[in-house]
Amino acid sequence: MTSKKTMLMTGASALLLLVAGCEKKVGGQVVAVVNGEEVTQQEVNAELQGANIPPTADKKAIMAQVVQQIVDRKLLVQKAKADGLDKSPSYLDQLRRGEDALIINLLTTKAAKSVSLPDAAAVDKFIADNPTLFSGRKRYALDQISFAQPSDQTVLRQLEPAHSLEAVAATLSAAGIQFTRGTSTLDTAMLPPPIAAKIAALPAGEPFVAPDKGRIIASVITATTPAPTPEAQARPAALELLRRQALGNAMQKQLEAARASAKITYQPGFSPPKTPTPVAPATAP
Repeated sequence: MTSKKTMLMTGASALLLLVAGCEKKVGGQVVAVVNGEEVTQQEVNAELQGANIPPTADKKAIMAQVVQQIVDRKLLVQKAKADGLDKSPSYLDQLRRGEDALIINLLTTKAAKSVSLPDAAAVDKFIADNPTLFSGRKRYALDQISFAQPSDQTVLRQLEPAHSLEAVAATLSAAGIQFTRGTSTLDTAMLPPPIAAKIAALPAGEPFVAPDKGRIIASVITATTPAPTPEAQARPAALELLRRQALGNAMQKQLEAARASAKITYQPGFSPPKTPTPVAPATAP
């Protein structure tokens, strides 16, 4: 009996020693431990990357703040996991989409390394061919009507004969659609050049309609201010746009090749449109 008790005590002591030996401690690259989860110097450095820290700032104090932010984040993550939220369908769906976005971003980064930069002649031609982004850039003052995207698309077709914002308001009122009025500004450099050219060609007071985050915005230009892009900024902006366009074309080719070699089946009613959506179109500097 004594030997058996001694064996049990020895086993318990060994277990305690094993647990103590596995307990994580701060030191070296480990700057904090949160309920057994390490916070490493690498994590802190990653948080500090891209931070605009003034040269005169107290770097030790900033690092301490960053460490505390990481600690607090881990505490919240641990609480969420304790509540089982990491097993919820919503979390798993968002996790999958986040992983998809990350790996596609890495693929895009890889493709960008093979994209050659255009020469000076191509940059000059691009600037000359797209005046709404550069020499002919303008800023518009707008009067606007905003309303929720209607489920009945015939309402949008009813707006086609409306040649003033008042006519748009009358059409929406007749259809029983609530709307709000307001003002805004629009920079042609933020638009694809073909769209900017169409807006510039509209008769005075003619509304144009565009979707925006689940709403429909009808706008009328009330004032126009020339805002040419300074020459010192034009060439770098044009170069970046051309680079983005080349990258978009490269990604589109990869997607088309992947589609051609893939075996894809669709449930009836879920087939893709005849015209595929292009990849990452570049629009503005």
